[in-house]
Amino acid sequence: MASGYAWKKALKKPLSKIFLLISLSTFSLSIYSILQHWEYKETLVNIPELLHSSVTSEQIGREIEQSIAAAEFDDARIYLKIAKDNHYPIDIKKYQQEIERQDTSFRAITSNVSNFISGFAKGKSDNIAGLAGAVSADFTVIGDVRDLRKEYQHYSKDEDVNELVVLLSGAGVGLTALTVGSMGSAGPAKAGASTLKAAVKMGRITARFQKELLKLGRKVFDWALFTRLTKQDKSLSNISRAAKQAYKPTAVQPLKRIASQVNSIRKNTSTIDTVHLLKYVETSDDLTHLEKVSIKLGRETKATMKLLGKGALRTVRVLRKTTTLLLSLLGSIVSGLLSILLLFRFVIR
Repeated sequence: MASGYAWKKALKKPLSKIFLLISLSTFSLSIYSILQHWEYKETLVNIPELLHSSVTSEQIGREIEQSIAAAEFDDARIYLKIAKDNHYPIDIKKYQQEIERQDTSFRAITSNVSNFISGFAKGKSDNIAGLAGAVSADFTVIGDVRDLRKEYQHYSKDEDVNELVVLLSGAGVGLTALTVGSMGSAGPAKAGASTLKAAVKMGRITARFQKELLKLGRKVFDWALFTRLTKQDKSLSNISRAAKQAYKPTAVQPLKRIASQVNSIRKNTSTIDTVHLLKYVETSDDLTHLEKVSIKLGRETKATMKLLGKGALRTVRVLRKTTTLLLSLLGSIVSGLLSILLLFRFVIR
């Protein structure tokens, strides 16, 4: 009997060690599981609240008056809508009458046709119709080839070359060919790349975002190869052929993704608005947030961003509570308590 008790006592201590190790291992795994499922989702800041806390009626009135003075009647109407939707105490009727008095259909049509032709020919503009012309030119390859030829002329004269215009034009030639070959599936990325290029020409791309685009663009278009292929023949047809050879389709996906996001913003707002909005983008994360804002606000995005600045792109992190996370928390609590009890008992004995 005594020997049986001694045997049990001798066995009890190793068993306690084993149970303690198992418990500690379970506790460690539970903690690891919590960390794996401790996820956050990012939601945009409450823009109406931000407007009321930081934008006065006087500011909105000033933006409306400046838009009317600059004959930017669409912008003036958007500011009026923001004021009305957010219950700002301004004389909306007075501003509406002034817009209707100055904005005539004939004036708008004449201006739009002229601006479209100018944008198509020059590849840049500071108005909606002109930028539509510039983007349209790129879809016919004329715009991208024209820009490549212009930058090559700068290069051959030892003048400054806008490398980002070169890279986006080269990528644009390749995306145009892909758009034709894929029955239009690459069209959104092509439109986004053209909008980006217009923003570069107008000086709307931030230095930090420009570095990111240059890094991606250099992988897509081989400028050195292009210049060698163009050296003996500077005709538009040869420039087009050289650009296609210098384009590397296997590396285009990251740039294509950014261009598609830019096109999404363009569809939610307008080409000219997107060009102006890109000045708020420092990183690809900013671009993602801007796209979300544009989905939410549509044509009001530019006006809202002008009123609020980059603060409208802020996000709030909210813990994503999942069943797995709750189970992991419960498991860690149970195994943790068990480990403490076993450890305490083991030390005492």
